[in-house]
Amino acid sequence: MAKTAIMIDLETLSTDTDAAILSIGAVKFDPFEDELTNPQMDKFYARISLENDLNLSISDSTLEWWAKQSQEAQDEAFSEENRIDIADAFDQLYKFCWGAKQVWSNGSGFDIVICETVFKRLNKLPPWKYWQVRDCRTIYDLGISPNLPKVTAHDALEDAIAQAIGVQQVCNTLRYSITDNGDRITPFSKR
Repeated sequence: MAKTAIMIDLETLSTDTDAAILSIGAVKFDPFEDELTNPQMDKFYARISLENDLNLSISDSTLEWWAKQSQEAQDEAFSEENRIDIADAFDQLYKFCWGAKQVWSNGSGFDIVICETVFKRLNKLPPWKYWQVRDCRTIYDLGISPNLPKVTAHDALEDAIAQAIGVQQVCNTLRYSITDNGDRITPFSKR
């Protein structure tokens, strides 16, 4: 089945919609499959240079929060290795996301909104429309608790993969649910 969705996760230096971005992780997946265990899956990861002209925000409270995270998460987020210009990173993200039918994140008001702010400041439209945005927290709240894999918390790519696996688990549980008349539920996105 085609990979119809993108999961995006950001690590940032603020919780504002114009947050400075440390790293972007994204993975292509089909919400109704379980191919994310394949190490060859399509994934995107970039560490972003903080030097840019976009006037992105850095919050003291977020820096304090980072100081309390695991050393492994801090090392990954703050490593200077392979940092790229934000414009280059967002050109790559744009190409990676092109053609997706859904774009997911863990909360509809954070990662996607920050990405849209950066695209706007780069004078570029995002590669998705507002109706394509999906939210992990909402689907997890349906009462089907996904069994998320253990990952390094606050590693953008590992978080994106874990969140996509959670979405797949919930969607596949719903896929095999039965209506009152005995028919299988057909997800709206598959109609």
